[in-house]
Amino acid sequence: GLKYGYHVNGSKSWLIVKSQLLASEAERVFGSEVKITTEGRRHLGAVIGSTNYKEEYCNEKVNRWREEIEALSDIAKSQPHSAYVAFTKGFKSKFTYFMRTISSFEDYINPIEEAISELFFPALFGQEEPLPEELHEVITLSPPQGGLGIPALSEEAPQQYAASTSITRPHVEAILSQCTSMPEITNEIKNEQQSIKRANANAKRERIDESLPADLLLFVKQARDKGASSWLNAIPVEEQGLTLNKEEFKDSIRMRYGMPLPDLPSHCVCGSAFSVNHALSCKRGGFVARRHDGVRDLLTTLLSRVCNNVEAEPKIMPLDNEQFRLQSTNRSPDARLDIKAGEFWARGVTSFFDVRVSHVNSQCHQNKATSDIFKEQEAEKKRKYQQRILDVEMGTFTPLVFGTNGG
Repeated sequence: GLKYGYHVNGSKSWLIVKSQLLASEAERVFGSEVKITTEGRRHLGAVIGSTNYKEEYCNEKVNRWREEIEALSDIAKSQPHSAYVAFTKGFKSKFTYFMRTISSFEDYINPIEEAISELFFPALFGQEEPLPEELHEVITLSPPQGGLGIPALSEEAPQQYAASTSITRPHVEAILSQCTSMPEITNEIKNEQQSIKRANANAKRERIDESLPADLLLFVKQARDKGASSWLNAIPVEEQGLTLNKEEFKDSIRMRYGMPLPDLPSHCVCGSAFSVNHALSCKRGGFVARRHDGVRDLLTTLLSRVCNNVEAEPKIMPLDNEQFRLQSTNRSPDARLDIKAGEFWARGVTSFFDVRVSHVNSQCHQNKATSDIFKEQEAEKKRKYQQRILDVEMGTFTPLVFGTNGG
């Protein structure tokens, strides 16, 4: 107080005590300098006080959040990409602070989880009914683990609170002991919390994997491939061409988990029954060529910004009795690769690239890990072109192998 040069601002100061008796004693000591309550007050966004006050505060906060999720779910029906990014990049952070500062916050968040499960998830996936329970569990995983990064709040809340109390324990002990210096949070404490967080995430992933049917587990594992979830982290910036319309986004996340797509044609142009699996494999349907050309054209555009002499589908030098060690080397006089770029890997050296986009769930790839599929196709490209590029063009050759799962 005044003894130490601190002038109390009574209008902003609250003293929270546990009983009316203590309130009377506090009023005798402090007079009207501070406001006194036995109920509780909001403090730095969290709450301190009686159980009743805590319940009232948390329920009010949760009900307001539920209304916001309901509004976001309505937006998701027409703008699912924007709604998803808004939730994962911003809205869900609202919960984190309260889970870390209010004990047993999981007791109050059931209305939020109901709104997410019954309204937000169906809107993202383009359906009316709630998602199956096993898929609901998967979605709570992070995108690199095959989920969508929409947390299970009742499960996460006690973990967040435990982490918060653990990492702030040195400060609490210093305050209680009236230590004159505040200890630093050491790297050892931070590393310990990171280890616990990773262990919890891995245990959850393993538990969910054990409960999934084989067909869904296959798609979830494919979603864990490197790069397969990058599109979920993209901010929908229209100027950069990163926006997905409602049909594109809903179809993308349904395909991510092997769910059927609505309003598909009954037959392919080849005469076979139409399905997603068939469309991604049929040479006559057009999707095989479109996905290849789309990747090639995008890479050509990007390379042209940083390299010189960039060309799509360059014709490579004809042969003049050159001999190659591998019989599989392409010897055609009309041989072409997908992209040529000057000085990509080394100064004065031309680099050649060839794109392969494979449907990882086609019949010929059954029971194969996507990593094995990519390695096989990389080796096939090298057997076909690498020696000719090295010996004739004196350049470098890089196969670019992608999967329809995004990997």
